[in-house]
Parts: sequence; structure tokens; C-alpha cells
Amino acid sequence: MTAQLAQLLLDTLQLRPEPTRGDLAARWSRLQATGRAAAIATWLGWEGGEQWLLRRLADGGALSAAPPGLVQALRRAARDDAKAGMAIDAEAVLVLRVLSELDVPCVLLKGPARRAGAPSLALADARRTHDVDLLVPEVDVERAWRALLARGYAPTVRYTPASAPPEESELWGPSPYHPRPLLRPGGAAVELHVTTGSGLAPTEAWNRITSTAQEVQWQGLPARVPSPTELLWHALTHADVCQSFAWRLRHWLDAASVLAAQPVDWSAIHSRLGSPELPHRASALRWLSMASRLAGIALPPEMATQERLPLERLVEWRLAVFARHAAGAQWTEKLIDEGTRVAVGLGLAPLVAGRSWPIHVRRRSASLLARGRYCLWRVVRR
Repeated sequence: MTAQLAQLLLDTLQLRPEPTRGDLAARWSRLQATGRAAAIATWLGWEGGEQWLLRRLADGGALSAAPPGLVQALRRAARDDAKAGMAIDAEAVLVLRVLSELDVPCVLLKGPARRAGAPSLALADARRTHDVDLLVPEVDVERAWRALLARGYAPTVRYTPASAPPEESELWGPSPYHPRPLLRPGGAAVELHVTTGSGLAPTEAWNRITSTAQEVQWQGLPARVPSPTELLWHALTHADVCQSFAWRLRHWLDAASVLAAQPVDWSAIHSRLGSPELPHRASALRWLSMASRLAGIALPPEMATQERLPLERLVEWRLAVFARHAAGAQWTEKLIDEGTRVAVGLGLAPLVAGRSWPIHVRRRSASLLARGRYCLWRVVRR
């Protein structure tokens, strides 16, 4: 895989400024990437970016110039995502109606919030969504949770008092953000959040979100979604920037869609960096810098980093890995994981507590070997 292909993919994905239709199509035609279509499709499936690329190719008038095999794979994935999105929407509507009957206020979060705000957010509905997340007041959460139980939902994780940690109960599971997720037969999982961040008190979380929330009409119902600032902040904190999985297209799209379309209160974002919600300030700024490049906008000076972040190199490395190794294989994941960690300044993958020392030795050896492969590739590609 060449650096030229990685650059073309990133230019196609970029949300602003709008690429010229003829230029983008001509670049795809010249590249002759047909033989690389399978690797590109596999990479995008891992990244969660199939819909993103498909729609940007269409917007740029380059669908007919892209490899037919790649376009077919993107369209199949887009159909699957659309079906999943419709199921999530239907589940969210059902929960909104139950909460309305109970007179429990709520604000849509994450996937449902992006989908409800999609008309004013660039490609926000292209992100793959897996469950329904809502923020409700702490005083109402148990009533709402039990009302859903009465309507056929059940906790996705069973509560066994004899084996549960002391801090857990029938209502509260291992997450401090929400009670046990609920699921009904044939439906999608539902999480009723009381807070949106580590160290953020439920009352403060509710007041912060609702003070700037926007009223929308969605699926024939009135709903509230967070402001662009809160959508961006939640995308940043939810990504967990000290973990390598945060540095994927699916997470950057959450931020890029807001950055490309809506004004953000940067003073609010800047004031929260380094707080218990997001203590890793340097990694957060690097992550935002990459999201802003995909959005096609410049961050304000107080948020910008002076580093030249290797987004093109990351894409090129991942494409090279998927061209040689099967998706889902342990060695594939290790190569991508450690390559990402080196590129963005993270340490070695942490060891799992409780494992025996031979397992620790094998895992650490694999991590070091994967890092060595990435560093050698980086030297050779120069």
C-alpha cells in the first residue's frame, strides 16, 4: 500500500472543504486501486467507516471512478448499517414514549443523539450504532428502569447477590454511569445514564447537558439532544484516548461531524481538559487534532498541538497490515494496536491483572515484536 492511496482515502473522507468533484474522481481513476479493494474494504470494516467513505465518494462524484469491488462492499455494509440504524431508532422511540408516559425528562445521547441531530450534522448518522443511550435525572432513574422491566425488558447482565461486588445491586451493575443495561426480545439494548463522565456528579451532568440542549422533532416525537459543544465533549471523553481503540475512524467521526457543521464553545472544552473527566490532556489534544483534520477545520490556537500527527502514516500502516493479514487474527490486532500506540505516543499495551507470569511474558514479547515490525516498516517506507 502506498502513501498516495492513504492520502487519497483521507482526502475523500474529509468533510470540509468540499473536494472538487472532477479532481477527486480523476485521482481515484489514476490510482488504479482495484487490486487493493479487498484490503481497503477490510480496513474500513475494522474502522467502522464504510458508510463514511461511500457517502463521501458519492458527494465527490467519484463512485464510478472507485474500484467496483470496493463500492459493492461499501454498499453491502451500508445496507446492514441502515437496518441496524432503523432498529435503534425504533427502540429509541419506544423508550421515549415510555418515559413520556412516566413524565420522566430525558436527553438523547451518543448514537440516538447523532441520528436525531443528523440534518444539521455532517454524516453524523453514518456512524454505526449499537444501543440506545439516554440521560435521565438521578431521582427518576430507578422508576424509569423498573417501568421498562414491567414492559418486557430484562437486564443484559444478571445480578447474583452471592457473587456480586458490594457496590453492586439489582439496579446498579459495574458501570458508575448507568444502571444495568436493559434488553427486550428482538430489541436493542437500552442504557439510562445518570452522568456522562468520570468524576462528574449526576446533578452537574444533568444541569450541564440540559442548560444548552436543543429541542428537535425526531421520528414524529419531540426530543432533546445535547448542544454541539456537549456532543463534542462526550465524543472526546467516551473515546478513552489512552486506549488504542479510541484512535479509529468510528470515534473520530463523532467529533468530525460536529466540528465540520456546528460552532463549538472552545472555552468550555478548554476549561475541562485535565479534569477527572479527561485527565490525559496531551492525548486529548492529539486526538482532537486528528478529528479536526478529518473535519477539514483548524482548531483554535489554545487547542492546537505543534506536533505533526501521523494520520496518513496510521492509515498506510493499517492498510499494509490488512493487505497481508486476516482481519480478526490476534497478530493482526497486535500489529495495529502497537503501531497505533507508537504513532500517538502511548505506552505498551497493559497486561491483564491476574494472569500468570508466562502469559505476561508472551504478551509483552508479542507487543515488543509488533512494535519492532512497525518501527522497521516506518524506517523502510522513508
